[in-house]
Amino acid sequence: MAWYALKVRASQEKKVSHRIQNELVRQGLDYCVRDILVPAERVLEERKGVKKRERERVFLPGYLFLEVVAEERLPELIQALRGVPDVMYFVSPARGSFPIPMSENEIAPILSRARAVSAAVESGQSFEPGQLVRIVEGPFSGFEGYIAEVYPEKQRIQVRVKIFNRETPVELPYSHAEKV
Repeated sequence: MAWYALKVRASQEKKVSHRIQNELVRQGLDYCVRDILVPAERVLEERKGVKKRERERVFLPGYLFLEVVAEERLPELIQALRGVPDVMYFVSPARGSFPIPMSENEIAPILSRARAVSAAVESGQSFEPGQLVRIVEGPFSGFEGYIAEVYPEKQRIQVRVKIFNRETPVELPYSHAEKV
Protein backbone atom coordinates (compact mmCIF):
# COMPACT_ATOMS: atom_id res chain seq x y z
CA MET A 1 0.00 0.00 0.00
CA ALA A 2 1.23 3.46 -0.87
CA TRP A 3 -0.18 6.97 -0.96
CA TYR A 4 0.01 9.06 -4.13
CA ALA A 5 -0.80 12.76 -4.50
CA LEU A 6 -3.09 13.74 -7.34
CA LYS A 7 -3.36 17.33 -8.62
CA VAL A 8 -6.98 18.28 -9.34
CA ARG A 9 -8.91 21.45 -10.01
CA ALA A 10 -9.13 23.56 -6.84
CA SER A 11 -12.54 23.80 -5.15
CA GLN A 12 -13.69 20.68 -7.02
CA GLU A 13 -12.02 18.09 -4.76
CA LYS A 14 -15.18 16.35 -3.55
CA LYS A 15 -16.74 16.19 -7.00
CA VAL A 16 -13.52 14.84 -8.49
CA SER A 17 -13.31 12.25 -5.70
CA HIS A 18 -16.77 10.94 -6.62
CA ARG A 19 -15.93 10.98 -10.32
CA ILE A 20 -12.76 8.98 -9.67
CA GLN A 21 -14.68 6.39 -7.64
CA ASN A 22 -17.27 6.03 -10.39
CA GLU A 23 -14.60 5.72 -13.09
CA LEU A 24 -12.68 3.08 -11.16
CA VAL A 25 -15.85 1.03 -10.70
CA ARG A 26 -16.72 1.44 -14.39
CA GLN A 27 -13.28 0.19 -15.50
CA GLY A 28 -13.05 -2.57 -12.89
CA LEU A 29 -10.07 -0.97 -11.11
CA ASP A 30 -11.86 -0.17 -7.85
CA TYR A 31 -9.90 -2.88 -6.01
CA CYS A 32 -6.65 -0.99 -6.76
CA VAL A 33 -7.54 2.04 -4.62
CA ARG A 34 -8.46 1.53 -0.98
CA ASP A 35 -9.09 5.15 -0.05
CA ILE A 36 -9.46 8.56 -1.69
CA LEU A 37 -8.68 11.31 0.80
CA VAL A 38 -9.94 14.85 0.40
CA PRO A 39 -7.70 16.87 2.78
CA ALA A 40 -10.43 18.63 4.74
CA GLU A 41 -11.03 19.49 8.38
CA ARG A 42 -14.00 20.63 10.46
CA VAL A 43 -13.76 24.24 11.61
CA LEU A 44 -15.94 26.50 13.70
CA GLU A 45 -16.40 29.85 12.00
CA GLU A 46 -17.88 33.02 13.41
CA ARG A 47 -20.47 34.83 11.36
CA LYS A 48 -21.15 38.52 11.91
CA GLY A 49 -19.23 38.38 15.18
CA VAL A 50 -21.90 36.38 16.98
CA LYS A 51 -23.09 33.17 15.35
CA LYS A 52 -20.75 30.24 15.02
CA ARG A 53 -21.32 27.41 12.66
CA GLU A 54 -19.40 24.30 11.85
CA ARG A 55 -18.22 23.73 8.30
CA GLU A 56 -15.75 21.63 6.41
CA ARG A 57 -12.70 23.38 4.95
CA VAL A 58 -10.18 21.90 2.53
CA PHE A 59 -6.71 22.65 3.90
CA LEU A 60 -4.76 21.58 0.77
CA PRO A 61 -6.87 22.92 -2.11
CA GLY A 62 -6.23 21.30 -5.46
CA TYR A 63 -5.00 17.95 -4.14
CA LEU A 64 -6.41 14.48 -3.50
CA PHE A 65 -4.55 11.54 -2.01
CA LEU A 66 -5.04 7.98 -3.23
CA GLU A 67 -4.11 4.92 -1.19
CA VAL A 68 -3.13 2.43 -3.90
CA VAL A 69 -3.18 -1.24 -2.94
CA ALA A 70 -2.22 -2.85 -6.25
CA GLU A 71 0.84 -0.85 -7.29
CA GLU A 72 1.53 -3.20 -10.21
CA ARG A 73 -1.66 -1.83 -11.82
CA LEU A 74 -0.52 1.80 -11.40
CA PRO A 75 0.04 2.41 -15.17
CA GLU A 76 -3.56 1.33 -15.87
CA LEU A 77 -4.79 3.48 -13.00
CA ILE A 78 -2.95 6.54 -14.33
CA GLN A 79 -4.41 5.94 -17.79
CA ALA A 80 -7.94 5.55 -16.38
CA LEU A 81 -7.73 8.79 -14.38
CA ARG A 82 -6.54 10.85 -17.35
CA GLY A 83 -10.08 10.73 -18.73
CA VAL A 84 -11.73 12.00 -15.53
CA PRO A 85 -12.75 15.68 -15.79
CA ASP A 86 -10.79 18.10 -13.57
CA VAL A 87 -7.98 15.58 -12.86
CA MET A 88 -4.70 17.14 -13.94
CA TYR A 89 -1.85 14.75 -13.09
CA PHE A 90 -0.18 12.58 -10.47
CA VAL A 91 2.43 14.54 -8.54
CA SER A 92 5.88 13.26 -9.50
CA PRO A 93 9.50 14.43 -9.17
CA ALA A 94 9.60 15.70 -12.75
CA ARG A 95 6.58 16.67 -14.81
CA GLY A 96 5.57 13.74 -16.99
CA SER A 97 7.69 11.18 -15.15
CA PHE A 98 6.28 8.14 -13.38
CA PRO A 99 4.85 9.09 -9.94
CA ILE A 100 6.56 7.86 -6.80
CA PRO A 101 4.68 7.10 -3.58
CA MET A 102 4.71 9.59 -0.73
CA SER A 103 6.93 8.80 2.23
CA GLU A 104 5.45 8.12 5.65
CA ASN A 105 6.83 11.48 6.86
CA GLU A 106 4.96 13.30 4.10
CA ILE A 107 1.56 11.62 4.45
CA ALA A 108 1.37 11.21 8.27
CA PRO A 109 0.66 14.89 9.11
CA ILE A 110 -1.95 15.11 6.35
CA LEU A 111 -3.73 11.97 7.54
CA SER A 112 -3.71 13.01 11.18
CA ARG A 113 -5.06 16.45 10.38
CA ALA A 114 -7.77 15.17 8.02
CA ARG A 115 -8.86 12.37 10.32
CA ALA A 116 -8.78 14.36 13.56
CA VAL A 117 -11.22 13.15 16.19
CA SER A 118 -12.42 16.60 17.20
CA ALA A 119 -15.47 17.80 15.34
CA ALA A 120 -14.40 21.43 15.33
CA VAL A 121 -11.53 23.73 16.13
CA GLU A 122 -12.36 25.60 19.30
CA SER A 123 -10.73 28.41 21.17
CA GLY A 124 -9.01 26.02 23.56
CA GLN A 125 -10.30 27.88 26.63
CA SER A 126 -12.58 26.27 29.14
CA PHE A 127 -14.62 28.40 31.49
CA GLU A 128 -16.45 27.55 34.70
CA PRO A 129 -19.06 29.49 36.69
CA GLY A 130 -17.49 31.69 39.34
CA GLN A 131 -14.23 32.36 37.48
CA LEU A 132 -12.92 35.91 37.21
CA VAL A 133 -12.48 37.00 33.59
CA ARG A 134 -11.46 40.14 31.73
CA ILE A 135 -13.40 41.18 28.64
CA VAL A 136 -10.92 41.85 25.83
CA GLU A 137 -13.24 42.69 22.90
CA GLY A 138 -16.49 44.48 22.29
CA PRO A 139 -18.22 47.40 23.99
CA PHE A 140 -17.32 46.16 27.49
CA SER A 141 -13.61 45.75 26.69
CA GLY A 142 -11.47 46.27 29.80
CA PHE A 143 -14.20 45.31 32.29
CA GLU A 144 -13.71 42.40 34.68
CA GLY A 145 -16.43 40.19 36.05
CA TYR A 146 -17.41 36.76 37.29
CA ILE A 147 -18.87 34.07 35.06
CA ALA A 148 -22.52 33.40 35.92
CA GLU A 149 -23.29 30.78 33.25
CA VAL A 150 -21.42 28.83 30.57
CA TYR A 151 -23.02 27.75 27.28
CA PRO A 152 -20.49 25.30 25.74
CA GLU A 153 -22.74 24.32 22.83
CA LYS A 154 -22.85 27.98 21.72
CA GLN A 155 -19.25 28.73 22.81
CA ARG A 156 -20.60 31.64 24.90
CA ILE A 157 -20.49 32.76 28.54
CA GLN A 158 -22.55 35.10 30.68
CA VAL A 159 -20.41 37.45 32.73
CA ARG A 160 -21.65 39.71 35.56
CA VAL A 161 -19.84 43.05 35.36
CA LYS A 162 -20.24 46.06 37.66
CA ILE A 163 -21.46 49.15 35.84
CA PHE A 164 -22.37 52.16 38.01
CA ASN A 165 -22.13 49.93 41.11
CA ARG A 166 -24.75 47.54 39.75
CA GLU A 167 -24.11 44.02 38.49
CA THR A 168 -25.13 43.67 34.87
CA PRO A 169 -25.20 40.35 32.96
CA VAL A 170 -23.30 40.41 29.66
CA GLU A 171 -23.34 37.47 27.25
CA LEU A 172 -20.33 37.14 24.97
CA PRO A 173 -18.40 34.55 22.95
CA TYR A 174 -15.44 32.68 24.48
CA SER A 175 -13.05 34.61 22.26
CA HIS A 176 -14.04 37.95 23.83
CA ALA A 177 -12.91 36.96 27.34
CA GLU A 178 -9.74 35.77 29.02
CA LYS A 179 -9.10 34.29 32.44
CA VAL A 180 -7.54 36.60 35.00
